Amino acid sequence: MVDLRSARDAGGLTQRVYALQPVRSRALRVALWSGVCACSVALGAAAMNWYATQRAVPPSQCASAPVSHDSMQAELERTRLALAQESTARAAVQKTADASAAEAARLNTELMFLRSQSQKRR
Repeated sequence: MVDLRSARDAGGLTQRVYALQPVRSRALRVALWSGVCACSVALGAAAMNWYATQRAVPPSQCASAPVSHDSMQAELERTRLALAQESTARAAVQKTADASAAEAARLNTELMFLRSQSQKRR
């Protein structure tokens, strides 16, 4: 037999309007998000403060004693000599590269001539 009472209950359950309701109250959710935002701001401020203090401290290399004029002139002359040597080396390498490129072009022209001669024979 059919139980009419359970059929009526099922009909009532299917006709109701259901809505999701939050588990926590609105005040608790707002307080939680405010706390998260406050912690984020505090962490950001601490990180910026640490970064600023790290950049404010001069490295030990920069805090060295002043250099005398004679040693600065000697260093300048040494640097000029190194620059002149490097310029000379670059010029020699460029000259070698130009000669190699000319040789490659000459060999390529000769190869093309020889290939054209071998095709004429066939």
